[in-house]
Amino acid sequence: MRKSFIALACAVASVLWTTSSFADEGRANTQPEFVSLFQVPWQCPAAPKIACGGLAKPVLLELEQNTGIAEAWVNRAGTVLAVVGSDGNRETRTNTVRTLLREIFEKDVATELQGEARTTELASFRSGAAWYRGAQVDALSREEADIIAARLVRRIQAKVALSEDKARLMTASFADILKARFIRSSDAPGRTGDQKPRNEQLRDVARAQLGAPGVSAFEEAIAKGERPAPGEK
Repeated sequence: MRKSFIALACAVASVLWTTSSFADEGRANTQPEFVSLFQVPWQCPAAPKIACGGLAKPVLLELEQNTGIAEAWVNRAGTVLAVVGSDGNRETRTNTVRTLLREIFEKDVATELQGEARTTELASFRSGAAWYRGAQVDALSREEADIIAARLVRRIQAKVALSEDKARLMTASFADILKARFIRSSDAPGRTGDQKPRNEQLRDVARAQLGAPGVSAFEEAIAKGERPAPGEK
């Protein structure tokens, strides 16, 4: 049984690696005239160094539903959108992107890159650096959840002492709740189902693992919001 499990795990890893390798190879071989690059403000407010997966995912998937667009990618920083056309008609592709983003965000949020800025970002896109397409941005949502969860626990620790094991357990529990919410909301924006509000789920974890002083510290921590305060990671 153990050997079968290991073999299966290796097979899955091989498929994932192969898929990623094909994607990198495909980007490396994409002709420049088929790629349009746009500056976009898609950084995550709660984790400013990465793109907001919940925002980017539905937009990327929607873009790829359009005739003339074969692929849509966002860079890790959430600052550049790359759109690969199914043909070399750059003007039509640009108009499609701008029109769709204007409909989604109700304002102009994309500036097409030209000159040196385009050259730099095109090289990044074709190099195999960290770019994400469609459902791949779920990885960024999970990373965002880990960052927020760790920040929340550090805020609690600033008020009450927590053992290393308890801090680790709370961080993992908070992160699991946030990951489920972030990925679900990006799949179906605005729909929460019958589950408790997110903060109430986090509060349940705090109540189960902390005494009264700890719960009070949690309330103070959650009241500060998800974004990092000055000096916070």
